[in-house]
Parts: sequence; C-alpha cells; structure tokens
Amino acid sequence: MKKVYVHRLADWYDLYMDRANEDLLASFADVVSEGSRAEPFTEDELIERMKGANIILSLNGMGTKEITENVLKKTGTIELICISHWWEQFADTEKNTGIRVIEGSNGNTVAVAEWTVGAALAGVRKLARFDARLKAGSVWCEPRRTVGLLCESTVGLIALGRIGRYVARYMRFLGAKVIACDKLATEKDARELDIELVGMDDIFEKADVISLHLPVLPSTRGIIGAEHFAKIKDGAVFINSSRAAVYDEDALVRELQKGRFDAWLDVFSAEPLPQEHPFRRMTNVTITPHIAGDNIAMFRRCGREAILTLKEYCETGRIIDHKLMFP
Repeated sequence: MKKVYVHRLADWYDLYMDRANEDLLASFADVVSEGSRAEPFTEDELIERMKGANIILSLNGMGTKEITENVLKKTGTIELICISHWWEQFADTEKNTGIRVIEGSNGNTVAVAEWTVGAALAGVRKLARFDARLKAGSVWCEPRRTVGLLCESTVGLIALGRIGRYVARYMRFLGAKVIACDKLATEKDARELDIELVGMDDIFEKADVISLHLPVLPSTRGIIGAEHFAKIKDGAVFINSSRAAVYDEDALVRELQKGRFDAWLDVFSAEPLPQEHPFRRMTNVTITPHIAGDNIAMFRRCGREAILTLKEYCETGRIIDHKLMFP
C-alpha cells in the first residue's frame, strides 16, 4: 500500500476534504495528514512527518514552499506529487528533482467554464438588464425582442488553455459557432474541438460573445487595449473570468460607458473592487466577486478528483490525463 502525505492547509483543509474524501483516500493508501494544521514545521520535523511517504497530495499551494527540494531529497522516497488545485506550487520540482508532478483534478476548470457559459447565456438574453428594468417599474421593458440566441451566436475565445477548451466544448454542444485565438493551438486542435482558429482582431470584430482565458505572463500583460474594445460589435457580450491584467481596464471602462455592448466580469485590476469603481454603477456591466472558480462544490470536486487520480495510480500505475476529460 502506498503512503500518501497530505500537506497542511490550515482552515482550507475542510474545503477540500469532507469525510467522504477522507474515507476514499484511506481505502487504498496509508495516509499521513496534517489536516487543519497552520503552524509551519522545521525542516527536520517535516522530513520526519514525510518519512516513508511515496506520494504528496497537495490540495492547494498553501504552505507548500516549506517542502523544498532539499526536504524531498532527504525524504528520499517521494515518487509522485499530485496537485488537486493548482496554486503555482511545485512549478520547477519535476525539472529539478526528477519527481513527477501532476495535476490531479479539473474541478476548478469546470467551475470557471460553467460560470463563463452562464454569463454568455445570460448576456445574450440580457437577463440582468431585464431584471433591473422590471424592478425599476418598467411594464414590458420595450423594446424587448432585441435579444439573441447563443445557438445562433459566434463565440470568440481568446486562449485555448484547459478552461478555454472546456468552454469551446460547452459552446459547441449548445450550438454556437466558436472561433478562437491562440498562438499555440494547432489545426489538429481546431478539428478536435470543431472550431476555427483566427487572429485576435477577428475575435473582436466578428464575435457576438468574447471570452478571455489568458494567463498573466510578460507576453500577455496588457495585450488588449482600447483599439480592441473599439472593434467590439454593438450588442455583443464581453466576458472575463481570467485576470484583468491582460487588458487596459480604464480603456474598457471608457468603451463600456458608450453603452454599445454588455460585459460580465469576475476579475478586476484591484480586488476587492473599490466602492467608487465605475463598474459598480454601470447598467451594462454585471459583476461578481471573483467567484467563477470559488465555491464549496468546486473545492470538494478538486479533492475527490485528485484522490481518484491517486487511486488509479496506486492500483494500476497509470496517470489520468485530466486535460482529455470532459466534463
């Protein structure tokens, strides 16, 4: 039986590990868990706690910096590190130590993709606008037949990482045409996803729904500016569940103030969103408090999927590739 070390998570532990997840892990592994421990270990204490462990289950990156390459070397038995919820932990460990590091869950991916699809559906149907106008006293919100259908829309995705690919699959399932911009995507990817690869300008000029899924890198920071927002079609829906650092937020505000299109935003340049920010007062902007991938069902799914990944590894030696799984 493999020995699994579950790293300390303080008050985050219960988000990932309910009794069902704990029982599942214990059914196939010898478990050493720090549970809700908040205090850091000395190096010697940590090595002693990890003694004989074959696997580290990292539910998220909270506190994982104490598991240094030196600790791993002195422990000497770790063969696999399984990450339940990616938090930039163990980024260089595999390269520097030879210990395999895998992402064992798609829980966060699914959560963000679902939020994006919900924003697209509600945005195309203008549900938030109708709600506000009815509550303000309008009888029929005329003109009320100006909304569209997602299945008759062109959805433009900027970046096709794991979340972007999930969104593409969801959108195609719902009948939308999907175009995407990603320098790393291939024609094979396009065929598998049944989408069309285009340039970034094409996304802003042609899409009825635009959704961002870019990571923040030196090459992507501020990549979208006023010239892109000016190209968005009247009546379109702009969605961001990735990071605000990839665009000029002030330029987005200025374009939205013209009232030409709607935005659904979960992330902002300053968080929490300042009380005086214009987004809080704009009727064509729907905002949520960075919760696209943050809810209890997501955390529990992350824990469960990572444990099932370890179960498959412990019983068969195979690694589940969650990038290939849907949903």
